[in-house]
Amino acid sequence: MVGLRIRPVICQPHGAMLGEEPAEAGYWGFVRCRGDYEAEKERVVGELKDLVSAMRGEGYDVELLPPLEVPGENHGEVYKASRELREADVNVVLPFGFPRPALEVVVALSKFTVVFDKFEPIYAGTLFAPPFVKEYRDAGFRGLLIVEGDWGRLKRVLRAIYALTKIRGAKLVVVGPVNSAFGGLKAFKRSLELFGFEPVFYTYDEFVELFNELWGDEEARRRAKEVVDEFVGEATAVKEPTEEKLMRAAVYHLALERLVEESGADWVTVNCLSELIQRTGATPCLSFALLNDRGVVATCEADPAMMAMHYLLTRLANKPAVFVDPTVNEAEGTLILAHCTSPTRVLGYGKPAVPYEVRTHHESNTGATPKPLYPKGVVTIAGLDFSLEKMLIVRGEVVGSPDLRVCRAQVEVRVSDAHRVLESWQGFHWVYVYGDYVEDLRILADLVGLQAIVVT
Repeated sequence: MVGLRIRPVICQPHGAMLGEEPAEAGYWGFVRCRGDYEAEKERVVGELKDLVSAMRGEGYDVELLPPLEVPGENHGEVYKASRELREADVNVVLPFGFPRPALEVVVALSKFTVVFDKFEPIYAGTLFAPPFVKEYRDAGFRGLLIVEGDWGRLKRVLRAIYALTKIRGAKLVVVGPVNSAFGGLKAFKRSLELFGFEPVFYTYDEFVELFNELWGDEEARRRAKEVVDEFVGEATAVKEPTEEKLMRAAVYHLALERLVEESGADWVTVNCLSELIQRTGATPCLSFALLNDRGVVATCEADPAMMAMHYLLTRLANKPAVFVDPTVNEAEGTLILAHCTSPTRVLGYGKPAVPYEVRTHHESNTGATPKPLYPKGVVTIAGLDFSLEKMLIVRGEVVGSPDLRVCRAQVEVRVSDAHRVLESWQGFHWVYVYGDYVEDLRILADLVGLQAIVVT
């Protein structure tokens, strides 16, 4: 799948500031001679390498391309670098100087542009970049951002762009029709237009045919038994599921795995509360838990409004996001978030699974699903309205894993203002992930023109 290619673009000052001896004339910015320029170029490229290395260490597929230097005069030369500018998913402009005509060419040819200024040494862009960026953004160019001296915010911006880049290169396997609820095909069309992923459709009949083929195949049943043994072996208890229910859930998983692999996809959704339950005697709950745990985004119910949000939050945080039915308890100041498809590696792909029981799918009492014991910690929750115009973003704190008569995987999250969350409700399903990604999501919403409604 596509990663994120980042190119530093260094804007040179006027040639008078690049002599061997320091210039006597003044200029807004630190450069007074070639030595100043070269020393900071080496330093800031090294700092960007460190940032990219840290992101790679966290599992993000990012690459730092060689720096491109933009002359302070003769901006026509910048057009000759169009291939280098287009090769990058994001160009990080470092305005040592501020040659506006050249910078306008950079912005025009870039997919995303982030202007990044430092204050030690102080860049020329600290004065000239803010009004320049505002002018472009007021004209509707959302792919141009500015970060002033804050490396942490630059990382958040890059994570947001990373998620958008990943979804634009993604293939989504859809089993059954897009759900007619939750905004239906209007929401699905809007999602395609906003995010540009490629759906690959399979009918119910095609899936059932594959399921039955695997159910009757001795080798497939042997592999299904291995899936069951591993899943049950790591659980703290097995409640309702019988051996047949477990096996049917595992064969369902093998069928989804095959569709994902043959499509070259990293994302799957099933219109699962449908005739498939009767025709297979199972649900995709177990499969969705296993797939999400290994980085294949698996979204329940073919929800056309939230499928993209699930993918984006997973890639932005680079850890499994949990798809849920939300409720608000105003008296307690908490949310109860529940579903039957939770991953178990909620703290990260390289982290151990949290403890879980094996349960059946709540509504149908078929299949198998984990009921995790969620650890305490900060989570970020997100929801979209059915027209994909508004994004609700909530920060909360996990305080428990209740056992109510609702969907199996249940988490209780304390929030700062439960009433405001209720009044700000968007869509039907929401997603959440461990960690604080509120600002990352706010940036992402801005990049695609969504109104962010934030409750922290």
